[in-house]
Amino acid sequence: MKIIQKVMRIREHSGQSLVELALILPLILLMLAGMVEVAFGMFAYLTALDLTREAARFASVRNYDELNPTDELHPAAYVLNAASACNDTILHYYYDSACFFTDPDLNPFLEFEAAKYDDVVITVFTVANNQVSDRHPDPVWSLWNDNWKKDCQGNVVTSDPFFTNDYLESRFVANAPTERGIVTVEAYVCYDLIMHLPFISNFIPSPFRIHAYTVMPAPEGIPTPTSIPSP
Repeated sequence: MKIIQKVMRIREHSGQSLVELALILPLILLMLAGMVEVAFGMFAYLTALDLTREAARFASVRNYDELNPTDELHPAAYVLNAASACNDTILHYYYDSACFFTDPDLNPFLEFEAAKYDDVVITVFTVANNQVSDRHPDPVWSLWNDNWKKDCQGNVVTSDPFFTNDYLESRFVANAPTERGIVTVEAYVCYDLIMHLPFISNFIPSPFRIHAYTVMPAPEGIPTPTSIPSP
């Protein structure tokens, strides 16, 4: 009799455990799926951030005035664009800096596409007397038709660059040199959710905009004194 009672108790506990598992398992799976979605999103953001750092390092030690070069290696029909600049042997400051995003050998993980309203924005600032005196170019250099102004549905949502002169000046450190050059590299990425989970996509649109940037010194942007001709 005691053996039968023990067997009955074991069956009752087993049945109760199965019911508890059935109730909690969907919640656990949703939490795991949410963690995976967040992890992919963080990976995309950190990849974009790392690419801006690499591009800014490249740009910070080169001359922003080297633009649209032509020589005997380029025929008259040569068209400078994101693809050709990454494959030639001479420097175009802005396009070559953007190669860190568009060249699959340099960026094998994160797709950058003009059709998805992605963009790369590069600006060199000249700072004189602790104020921005010039931008190269003004207002910014955009890889793909000012996509940075748009959201991921192609709607124009802004006309002002992220790094305005006032915003940049507000970030200056008091003890920093008053004459300096600065380069900013920004990545605008429209990121698609992987799983499109209802409890996430109801609050976060897919695709949504990722914005990453890096700011670095740019010696070529330092203002140079204008020489006064001798009488």
